[in-house]
Amino acid sequence: MGKRVLAVLVVTAAGVIGPVFAEGDPEQGRVLARTNCAHCHGVDGNARSTSFQPVPMLAGQPAVYLIQEMRNYLAGARDDSSKNAAMTRALEEMSDQDILDVAAFFAAQKRY
Repeated sequence: MGKRVLAVLVVTAAGVIGPVFAEGDPEQGRVLARTNCAHCHGVDGNARSTSFQPVPMLAGQPAVYLIQEMRNYLAGARDDSSKNAAMTRALEEMSDQDILDVAAFFAAQKRY
């Protein structure tokens, strides 16, 4: 009986946690990032911030972190201080797979 309960818990946890750790396609992410992210974050995620508009560097960040933060923007759990809420608007046009792909791309980039 105890093994059955443990198996159910593991399968349930995998269903909840699994999507956060799902693999994205960095090549597809590169295409999406150039279209949706490069204007602010740079083509490789090495943003060049100014004192007027600080922009986070995404290059080399763990994909899990990037995925979670993009989801936080969409859920309103992270404040969007970008000009005209550009971050949230860009994410609203992306599917969950797009988010995984973009995260995989930026995670694979080297910081300058």
